[in-house]
Amino acid sequence: MSRDTKEYFEEKWKGWKPDLGIVLGSGIQLEGDDFKELDRCSCSEIPGLPVPAVEGHGGDWIRFDHDGRKILLLGGRVHLYEGHSVETVTTGMEILADLGCRHVILTNAAGGIRHGWMPGEVVLITGHLDFQRDGMITPGGSPSVFDLDWQDRLRQFRSGLNLSPLEEGTYAGLPGPTYETPAEVRMLQSLGADLVGMSTIQEARVAREKGMKVVAFSLVTNAAAGTADGVLNHEEVIEAGQESRFKVLDVVRQAIATSGEKVS
Repeated sequence: MSRDTKEYFEEKWKGWKPDLGIVLGSGIQLEGDDFKELDRCSCSEIPGLPVPAVEGHGGDWIRFDHDGRKILLLGGRVHLYEGHSVETVTTGMEILADLGCRHVILTNAAGGIRHGWMPGEVVLITGHLDFQRDGMITPGGSPSVFDLDWQDRLRQFRSGLNLSPLEEGTYAGLPGPTYETPAEVRMLQSLGADLVGMSTIQEARVAREKGMKVVAFSLVTNAAAGTADGVLNHEEVIEAGQESRFKVLDVVRQAIATSGEKVS
C-alpha cells in the first residue's frame, strides 16, 4: 500500500480494520438487512486503485457490519484482459492485507464445464489451473491457495444445518477477453477443470502470499462453449448472476460465519 493510500484510509476510517474482505463476481451484489452499511468510497477516490470499466462490477468499496464482524466489500474488480498487470489486478488484496484483514471471500461468474451443472449452481472452488500468466505452479509451493480448514468448517456448518453439500470443483483461469472456444473447453476438461473464468486466481494467490486465508466460490452462469447450444454473451452472464445472487449470498453468509474469530 502506497503512502498516499495509507494516509487516505487513516484519514477516512481512523484506524478501522476489516475482519474480512469480499470480492463479488459479475451481477452479484451484497444485500440484506443483516449487512449494515457504515460507509462507502468510490474507487476513483482511492489513491493507486484502478477504476472498473466492465459492466456488472460496482465502483465502490463499502464498509459493513455483519453480526459484529467488520466487512469490507471491494467493489470494482478489474481484469487482466482490460490491459492491467497482475500487480494492478491484485491491488485490492495488497490494501486488504495492509489494513490488517485476515480473511477473504472471492466469488465469480463462471462457465460450467462439468456435465450436469446448470446456471445457478454455486460451487466451492477447491483447486485451480492458471492460464493467465507464465507457468502453472503456485508461488511458494503451497498445495492450495484456498484455505482447507475454512472449507472443512463450511462443510460441517452446512451439514449442521441439514443443507445439501455444495458442489466442488477446479477453476481454470483464462486471460480473456473472449469466451473460450469449444476446443479450449475440451482441453480444459482433459486437464480436470470443472469451471472456467477470467478472474479470481491472481487475487487468491496474492491474498495467500500476504498471509490471508481465502475461500472462493463460482456461480455457474452459463454452460461453457461446446457443452450446450447457443452463443455466450456477457449480458446473459450478468442476468444469470442477478437472478441467482441470493443463492450466492447465502453461501457467503455461511463462509462469514465460519471464517473464525472476530477481530476486537
